[in-house]
Amino acid sequence: MSSGVVVGAAGGIGAAVARKLDGTADLIVLAGRRSGPLQDVAANLRSPTVVVSADVTTSAGREGIVKAVEQPLRWLVLASGVPLRKPLVDLSEEEIRGAFETNLVGPTLLLWQLLSLRWVSPATVTVIGSISASRSLPNRSVYSATKAGLEHLARSLAAELAGSGIRVNIVAPGVIHTPFLGEGAAAAGLVDWIGARVPARRAGDADEVADVVRYVTLDAPEYLNGARIVVDGAAEALG
Repeated sequence: MSSGVVVGAAGGIGAAVARKLDGTADLIVLAGRRSGPLQDVAANLRSPTVVVSADVTTSAGREGIVKAVEQPLRWLVLASGVPLRKPLVDLSEEEIRGAFETNLVGPTLLLWQLLSLRWVSPATVTVIGSISASRSLPNRSVYSATKAGLEHLARSLAAELAGSGIRVNIVAPGVIHTPFLGEGAAAAGLVDWIGARVPARRAGDADEVADVVRYVTLDAPEYLNGARIVVDGAAEALG
């Protein structure tokens, strides 16, 4: 019996990934902070599932995810995260620490624990990054730093684990239609940015990102390792 794990599966990209990877492991572990939405995702999957309501910033949350895994582990998708769209000077210490704990420290410690389990080869880790990791955008300094750190962790792990049968890749979304975009002025600002900076002239869809995640998780050649695939409507192509 093998397991697949989606962290951040309660909605948006994580939920779409869970649907796309349905049926590709004997057991799928759906983890996230919100139990109700996780249960809703699980109810629409064919695969046997375990729902773990867990906060990756806590030892108890990470331990709950690890204990839910039926070894060996076949694939892992790290899709959790929190947005933070404010100038650095306007952020509280709690907001700064919270973003780093949720987007970088928690996932790193979870990976550290999961890598001690038995994995079946070929196995994959797919990290959901962000175009913010590679672009200097106003009001994104802390968020961008957390995502850049997570992406660099993934690239380093790809080299570190290359001989173990575990591939590590990054899927970096641009502006995607999910609740992550927020509301009000923040969302309106993104609409303006799309019009000016996204050649596709639209936001992406969570399923478009999930299709790429499925590819790198299941179908990509073994030599695709340490890659960063951007799903952003050609925004990064503009420089």
